[in-house]
Amino acid sequence: MVVPLYCQTQRGRVFRVLRSSALVAPDRMRFTLRATPILIGSDDAGLEVAREYTTSEVRDKIVNHQAIPTPEETFEQLWQQLRLELDAHYA
Repeated sequence: MVVPLYCQTQRGRVFRVLRSSALVAPDRMRFTLRATPILIGSDDAGLEVAREYTTSEVRDKIVNHQAIPTPEETFEQLWQQLRLELDAHYA
C-alpha cells in the first residue's frame, strides 16, 4: 500500500497528506503523517499521527528475532490510524 497525497473523509472533506521522517535524536527516528485540510482561509491545522523508534527498541527486536518494521510498513500503520482519526474527528 502507498500512502496517497490526498484523502477524503466519509463526510467529504479533502485533505493533503504530508509524509515525513527525521532523526530527532542520536538514538531516535520519528515517522509522521499530517493531514492538512484543503480549504481557503481555514484556521484548521488538521491532524497528525507519529511513531518513534529508538535504537534500543530495534536492538531488542534483533535479539529476540522479531521483525523490524520497514519505513513503508510504519507509514502504512500510520495511514490506517490517520484515516480512523480523521473520520472520528470530522464526523
